[in-house]
Amino acid sequence: MEISKLFDNILDLPGIEGVCLFGSEGQMYLNRLPSFLSNELFADAQRRIVAMYETMDENFLPCDDYMLRFSDRWLLLRRTEKQVLLVLGGEKANLASTRMVTNMTLKHLTPAVIAELEAPGRGVQAPAASSAALKPAAPIVSGSPSPAEPAPAPVVPSGAAPMDGAKPVRMYRGRAY
Repeated sequence: MEISKLFDNILDLPGIEGVCLFGSEGQMYLNRLPSFLSNELFADAQRRIVAMYETMDENFLPCDDYMLRFSDRWLLLRRTEKQVLLVLGGEKANLASTRMVTNMTLKHLTPAVIAELEAPGRGVQAPAASSAALKPAAPIVSGSPSPAEPAPAPVVPSGAAPMDGAKPVRMYRGRAY
């Protein structure tokens, strides 16, 4: 399985804004967080996340999964033996779906996959600022789109063949996302 597809599956969920995989020793394997999270901010957060795990392990029952809720977003932290998977979700993100997809991703994170992520020149660590899927949502404005913005892709019902190379629409419980 392609490594980037593991993380694309997480990012394809509605409401998920970013994903990051880092080691407990500070090494960054993958960073697809939104551009508003600067490297300096995340470096401090990464240190605090590792310290939180150490504190919780020493003072309470050890746990590998934590959810930190904020006013309009949440962070899901899932720890493996040597890595931490961080998922940033918005208010409309489905936690059950996120846990299911991250379970599959964590299952595929073998030492060989981690070694491939550490390889120099690996294209999986694309910066979040260049990813169109992770840009902050623009406000919805009624009326016709501006000439600078592309027209939205037509919705293709599931089971129908896409027209003119359009990307097929994913459906969840009868709703496109």
